[in-house]
Amino acid sequence: MVRATERFGELTGLETTSPASQPRPILFVHGWWGGAWVWDRFMERFAARGHACFAIDLRGQHASKPVPDRGKITFADHLEDVRTALAVLENPVLVTHSFSGHLALKLGETLALAAVVHLVPPPVSMISLQTLAVMLPCFPRMLLGKPFILSKRRMLAADLDHLPPDEAEAAFAKMGTAPGTQARQSLTIGVSAKKLSGPRLIVSGTDDRLVPAKVHRKMATKFGADYREYPNHAHYLMREPGWETIADETAAWIEQH
Repeated sequence: MVRATERFGELTGLETTSPASQPRPILFVHGWWGGAWVWDRFMERFAARGHACFAIDLRGQHASKPVPDRGKITFADHLEDVRTALAVLENPVLVTHSFSGHLALKLGETLALAAVVHLVPPPVSMISLQTLAVMLPCFPRMLLGKPFILSKRRMLAADLDHLPPDEAEAAFAKMGTAPGTQARQSLTIGVSAKKLSGPRLIVSGTDDRLVPAKVHRKMATKFGADYREYPNHAHYLMREPGWETIADETAAWIEQH
């Protein structure tokens, strides 16, 4: 692990297992409730193709340095963590999951990113009634700036629903709370498509119950991104059965750009 600054999240690196075919490293960024652990399979698969891979635990999350109050972590705090990691790794390719896709889009307004992959990003600059319905029980804690997490029942039904039951239980046991302050702020933080540049890929699962694929199709059009949608996959598609195909095709897209 590498600590870059006092407040910066932990970076976990994985060396390549074959001669590097792509000199630029890859930074994997988790979403709400997760941590660097969600990327272990993708990182091993990418490393086997010759990529130097790094995953970050954002501040207050999983193995990163604890904070006094997880609920008070702001959008700007995690934006700073990703920006610092980008500088430490000298502008790597960015691969995000779920909420961290919003961070990457916002960074793209001011930074010339090498390339970005968004796996099932949250609705940004648009509304999804389906997402709001799933998240509704968390709204009081969001509005009060408190840490929050979906109930186990909702998480297994809308986020981890395409994982084998034992693995879904294990993944939920690893999850931590997300910052309510950040969630509240994100509702009003838009992204200007006109300010974005560079290659971008949005990946979705046809069965995603948390952020429906139709939202991702619209986002791809709005933000000028390439788009790939995988049948029989949902929101945790980087760990769902068949993840290997998604990893390989994502890596191939990166290599082409």
